[in-house]
Amino acid sequence: MKILLVNWSWYPTGGDWTYVDNVRALYEMHGHEVIPLSTINEKNVPVKQPAYFVNSPDYKQLNKNKSLLNSYKAVRSSIVSSDALKKVEQALAENDIQIAHLHNIHHYITPAIIWKLKKAGVKIIWSLHDYKIICPESLFISNGKICEKCIGGNFFHCTINKCKKNSLPASMLASADAYFYHKSGIYKKVDAYLCPSNFLKNKFSSFGFSDSRLHVSNLCYNIPLIDNFIKEYDNIATTGKQERYILYVGRIENIKGIRTLIYAVKGSGIKLKIAGTGAADEELRAFVKVEQLNNIEFLGFQNKQSVFELTYHSEFVVCPSEWYENFPFSVIESFLFSKPVVGSNIGGIPELVKHGETGYLFEPGNVDDLREKLIALWNDDFTAKEMGKKARTHVYGIVNFETHWTKLNFVINSIINNGN
Repeated sequence: MKILLVNWSWYPTGGDWTYVDNVRALYEMHGHEVIPLSTINEKNVPVKQPAYFVNSPDYKQLNKNKSLLNSYKAVRSSIVSSDALKKVEQALAENDIQIAHLHNIHHYITPAIIWKLKKAGVKIIWSLHDYKIICPESLFISNGKICEKCIGGNFFHCTINKCKKNSLPASMLASADAYFYHKSGIYKKVDAYLCPSNFLKNKFSSFGFSDSRLHVSNLCYNIPLIDNFIKEYDNIATTGKQERYILYVGRIENIKGIRTLIYAVKGSGIKLKIAGTGAADEELRAFVKVEQLNNIEFLGFQNKQSVFELTYHSEFVVCPSEWYENFPFSVIESFLFSKPVVGSNIGGIPELVKHGETGYLFEPGNVDDLREKLIALWNDDFTAKEMGKKARTHVYGIVNFETHWTKLNFVINSIINNGN
């Protein structure tokens, strides 16, 4: 079976790409041919032909060179990509495609391709990585705080509150995009939505999406990558005492709860290493420097190998998010390394972090609660190790390829056998 796999990027961009690449491998393992549809970028990983790549606007460059013409180009291309429509037509003409598996497509590929796919009789699966379809801003965040005012289709709130980048034009565009596609009924043409967490599924259900089209599939992970790393690393003879530290891996953004984590670690005697970059990076580095918090170290961007090494040697990992985190790969990878996680009790995190079993949960944004959990685990090596073992067992059963394929294959068979 030929499967059109659609995502805005065809190179590593974070957890979303990790899943896209894993699903690609999963399809190919079971004898299916994957045909990529993505955007042109010099970072794209090599692909087998056929593959279809779309010209997409450089929004950063358009913002630098603002003009009426550039603004018109950005609006037109971000809502309906004419180039993507042409590439879909070409892909359909040259291949007998039965399934289209969509991922992140807004603004670059655009949902308009669904019309072309359905007209050709292609069944459509859409993996939901965020809340873009029901929240114009995509994360249920407005000016740094959780907001659900658009639930029910009141997308004008995004414009009124300037939710998108605190910019009126960007927010107006996001609202217009949401109204356009919801009023067109295009989302009802998708045969099945894959939800990484029960939390996300419930959000879409509360918006009015049919439960029969919402399937909790979780995510999948190429576990041998970590197992092989551990096996090789365990064979390396190490001498001397290893530095003790806890670890945060991810974007350095305020909604990720890094500020709360820094305050919680302040004066605790716990060494914290922060791996990643983001909009709040410079500000938080400056704060740590002014406060002379010598127990906090910013490591900047780290490649996958370095992240694995950091996780391997850490005591445990912290996921202090203050937004509706979906099903974070940082937690999944930590568990596969048998490291417990102290995570905020929000979004899909509690579906991974079982309080008192695979780690500890704390109230999002609550510095004292987080500090208490960090100190408790830091000072109890036995409990940390026992939690780590349970965490490994727990997540292995959820994200291994076989389990995920069983769920994915069930969805594929159900929509193919459905005559609609």
